[in-house]
Amino acid sequence: MIDFRSGKFALAAVALSALMTIAGGDAANAQGKTAVKFALLTQPNAWDAGTFAAVDQKFFEQEGLDVSFVSPATPADGLKLLASGGVQFSTAHSTEVITARSRDLPVISIATNHQFGTAGIMMPSTTGVTTLKQLEGKTLGVTGIPFNKVMLEYSLKKSGVDLSKVKIVTVGFTPMPLLMSQRIDGLGDAITWSETAMYNSQLKKPADDKSTYKFFAFYENGVPRYYTFGVVAEEHALAKNPDLAKRFLRAWAKGQAWAFANQKAAIENLRKHHPELNEAESLANLAEIARISQSEETKAHGFGWQDQAVWAKQEVFMREAGLIPAPVDVSKAVTNAYLPGK
Repeated sequence: MIDFRSGKFALAAVALSALMTIAGGDAANAQGKTAVKFALLTQPNAWDAGTFAAVDQKFFEQEGLDVSFVSPATPADGLKLLASGGVQFSTAHSTEVITARSRDLPVISIATNHQFGTAGIMMPSTTGVTTLKQLEGKTLGVTGIPFNKVMLEYSLKKSGVDLSKVKIVTVGFTPMPLLMSQRIDGLGDAITWSETAMYNSQLKKPADDKSTYKFFAFYENGVPRYYTFGVVAEEHALAKNPDLAKRFLRAWAKGQAWAFANQKAAIENLRKHHPELNEAESLANLAEIARISQSEETKAHGFGWQDQAVWAKQEVFMREAGLIPAPVDVSKAVTNAYLPGK
């Protein structure tokens, strides 16, 4: 998803029943390990490098876990599968968890990878745009995800932009040909570490070249901060077996740390499973992900920690924007109780 993008990088839609088992399977179960199914966001990509590392570096195995993966078509599908007991854990952004809880799905976020949701507006440097006000008269392509458009319009209005002077068109999840052909001037809900690398690849520039574009992250332009790529559990299963969550997060956190410290090796490892991934883009993606996995809060409390106050502000924002049908008690939507060392 944008951050909230559904299937942005999917090479093909995968049914919920399609499992991608990369650890042990039945043989591991026969050895007495606990079988765990984990729903990824959609198709595997750079953001999953740490999770794959936790398998290949045997961090899950050291916790007595036999992990297999599910690739749902959308993040919302992963949470539905979680709520029904089809998987033990799922990847989801704070937005999806709040939305799910507003619809009475008993899911709870127990950790997060990204401390900041980095969806925003990407403008090629050739447009000369350096402020949001200069977007008046421009055409922006968006994916069509409702929350993204809300964030886009909110950021523009907060910066004094006359929305009637900005043309916003829905282009879906493959906007690069339109951007390269200048049929649109910029992207209205890009991801700082994703489309930017794709754009540079098209220009035959280094994937991490930041001189080719200007990026305006929504959370830096009026929108409340939010968390992305979190680990989510079902609250009843969590209460019944809290030790499973603690074991899973210990291994998961070790995998992320290993991937951040060994980025080239982590991407090489990921591409062994998924060679279709672009190496240069994936390396640029992971470098940025490693940066935004840290915050003042993680320095104080450890990797994966989430501030309930951040969730509360996001819930108000979503409710006032009409994105959720009912108020959500965020104290039941997020917890830090299962993180390593807690």
